[in-house]
Amino acid sequence: MTDRKRAVIEYLRINELTISASESLTGGLFQSTIVQYPGASKIFEGGFILYSKWAKVKLIGVPADLISRYGVISSEVAESMATGCMTVMQSDIGVGFTGAAGPKQINGKSVGTAWLAINIRGKSKTYLINDASLGRNDFRQYCVDVAFKELAKLLKIEA
Repeated sequence: MTDRKRAVIEYLRINELTISASESLTGGLFQSTIVQYPGASKIFEGGFILYSKWAKVKLIGVPADLISRYGVISSEVAESMATGCMTVMQSDIGVGFTGAAGPKQINGKSVGTAWLAINIRGKSKTYLINDASLGRNDFRQYCVDVAFKELAKLLKIEA
């Protein structure tokens, strides 16, 4: 685990903050990264791997009309995923990932396009991630790395 990831997880533990995630393209990679850390149960409430629209709507409350209006790969849906998992899991922080890792585009969104959303106690920020040069699994890992980098910035962690 990189120093940044370790620093974020340690910060959450020391400050008694909890985190949850809803992941689509990353398929649980973000959550798996968290649980590599000993003592993760003190900060990690749980999360969701949600590929289908139905699952996003039924399990974490993403509004179906939001998906219809903006598409499943959008800042709006990523933000709703972050907020939805945070609400369901009653965590302090919610993280949402949605995108197209490949091998083909999804709903007109190019491979290597993703949206990340981070909600910290009701304040959300979204990030567009683009890198068509990476293969499927490298792009998924890149998205997770971006999430930890942005969490560190938002939490003002030096790492």
